[in-house]
Amino acid sequence: MKFPINVKLNNNKLTGFPKNSHEVSKLVKFCNKKNINVIAIGGETNRVGGTNPYKNNKNIFIDLKFMNKIEEIDCDNMICTAQSGVKLIEVQKKSNNKGLLFPVNIAPNDKCTIGGNISTNVGGLQTLRYGNIEDHINGLEVVLSNGEIINFESKLKKDNFGPKLWKLFIGSEGIFGIITKANLKLIPKKKYKTTFLIQIGSLIKAINLYKKIRNNHYDNLTSYEIIFPIPSSITFNNDSYNLILEVNSNDKENLSKELTKLSNKYKFKINKIERNKLQSDIWKKREEIVYKQNQLNFNHKYDISLPLSNWPIFFKKINKFIIQNSFYTPYFFGHLGDGNLHCNFKIMDNDSTKKIKLSNFIFDLVIELNGSIAAEHGIGTQKSDLLKKYKTKEYYSFLKKLKKHLDTKSIMGRGKLL
Repeated sequence: MKFPINVKLNNNKLTGFPKNSHEVSKLVKFCNKKNINVIAIGGETNRVGGTNPYKNNKNIFIDLKFMNKIEEIDCDNMICTAQSGVKLIEVQKKSNNKGLLFPVNIAPNDKCTIGGNISTNVGGLQTLRYGNIEDHINGLEVVLSNGEIINFESKLKKDNFGPKLWKLFIGSEGIFGIITKANLKLIPKKKYKTTFLIQIGSLIKAINLYKKIRNNHYDNLTSYEIIFPIPSSITFNNDSYNLILEVNSNDKENLSKELTKLSNKYKFKINKIERNKLQSDIWKKREEIVYKQNQLNFNHKYDISLPLSNWPIFFKKINKFIIQNSFYTPYFFGHLGDGNLHCNFKIMDNDSTKKIKLSNFIFDLVIELNGSIAAEHGIGTQKSDLLKKYKTKEYYSFLKKLKKHLDTKSIMGRGKLL
């Protein structure tokens, strides 16, 4: 088979390596004609099978790693224009060199790419203050399933000259088309970054402390992470709840004095403070929690978000479930401030029946409590059946119609979401 661009066998996968959007267009158009499933690849850090091949084996992967140019950093308009294969860390570094900040930050920032980040609408460690990546996009360039290149690029802050159709491609995991370029919003960098490691006695105390700090420091509080007792005992050598708080501000003493005053009322201990530290020991420990869960076989993972007030209800019920079913060991941590926690488990004997029982209990409970079972990792191929089960019929029907209109042959990310 003769391909219009460089395509070769890579790790047993037929893979194209375009250098620009025109080459992406040529390959997608070819796949459309031959009815070949198209799967875009970024940094391959997705955790829900987002780059898994479709089961019929008629797949072509489009690896965007050579589309890795930052075309411009416009300081006047605070916009970074980057191709989709640019790694997140490069956008952060180049922006920082200009005295600006791209505030989206997730743990594998040296591997994940801008295109993948946008297609899954990543949140991460600073969603609390800055929101998901969708809040930092000003325009896109995309390639549709017929190979058509659509330029939705913009540097304008105000533009109501028609609906922003490019927003359809954020969080849709490549099923509508391939993102090839993005206009990213930057913000001024604050002078001081302070990170606190706090040991506290309970989830309720952690939530109450968060509400107090949020009310007084809403504009500066960027992270409020919680680590539950089991991962805390492994990583921090204590069996309490541990919190990681971070503030970015132009006030050097922002929050430090207040936390000292609050420590008696809310019964917590400040174990460490870091100020403007480039290589944070606290955040390094936070990353270790992720790596150690895999080493210790906490392999059954649930990416959940709930309204803040419903988390105590969730844990009351999940703890009762665990007591009644002693073969489940929990390993919980995550972004308490934005309501997204990672509720992971080790299951005795890795029994599939026990996994199904746990999943059904958690999913039903999360939906009952008005939450999401795909908070920040997306849906991919692993959760595609759950979309139909838990979303409304009207939502699912509308999504299918939209997919059919934009991708009549269903070649884009076949098997994902739908």
